[in-house]
Amino acid sequence: MSWYTTTRIAQNVYQISVPVGEIEPRFNAPTANMYLVVGRERAALIDSGLGIGDLRAEVAAITSLPCIVLNTHAHWDHVGSNALFDETAIHELEAGSLAQEPNMGAIRKVMQAPRARAALPPSFDPAVYRIRTQPPTRILHDGDLVDLGDHTLEVLHIPGHSPGHVAYLDTANGMLFTGDTACLSPIYACFPGSDPAALANSAKRLAALPGVRTVCPGHGGIITEEGWLGWFSECVEAAVSGQAEGTVRDGFVKGREFRFDSLSIWLPA
Repeated sequence: MSWYTTTRIAQNVYQISVPVGEIEPRFNAPTANMYLVVGRERAALIDSGLGIGDLRAEVAAITSLPCIVLNTHAHWDHVGSNALFDETAIHELEAGSLAQEPNMGAIRKVMQAPRARAALPPSFDPAVYRIRTQPPTRILHDGDLVDLGDHTLEVLHIPGHSPGHVAYLDTANGMLFTGDTACLSPIYACFPGSDPAALANSAKRLAALPGVRTVCPGHGGIITEEGWLGWFSECVEAAVSGQAEGTVRDGFVKGREFRFDSLSIWLPA
């Protein structure tokens, strides 16, 4: 099995995925997704994955244009290969996190399992796995535009999963890159720094966006169902307001889980 799975999902837009679920299955997220948007003058890579394999070479096989990494947030599975790129950007509230190397000791242990070793590249040594850090070269704010030459990506601050989480709106393609805020994998608002009320407000904001035809999440499959963002917002509101009934979980992830058909929302217990 190849470590990277790269798929063209629109004109000059590519999804690059890695099987994070084989490495750390307890988060119930099958893939970690990155997205490469290629403009006329430059390219943008939305998130940089786990820092395993040569992501820069994967991008270079698609485009020779200068490429900036646009992080949705600073969690380890979204910033792992930032150090391979000259330009990186993140929201101002999480810029400090990129200067602090996370402790990957627990993940290194998980990577020794046969299931994980079978999915990892043969040359990869889990014993030396680390996330190389570097400060961002650009600080992002709500409403900022990232110009790629022939169209732009708009930065939308959507806190909840984390304080400085952002989405990127590609109006020209009708695509919204949502990171960990809106996806078909579990949506966690039970971590340190999470804010359930902010998640509900962010979900309402995303649901009100006009012209979104494709939701490109940080984990799991792409969503093209009409009206999905509205339904997602209703689910979050039901969980946060207490209209829905949740189940307390005290396993690897601790919180109260609210199940809604094809997604689940986790709030603090």
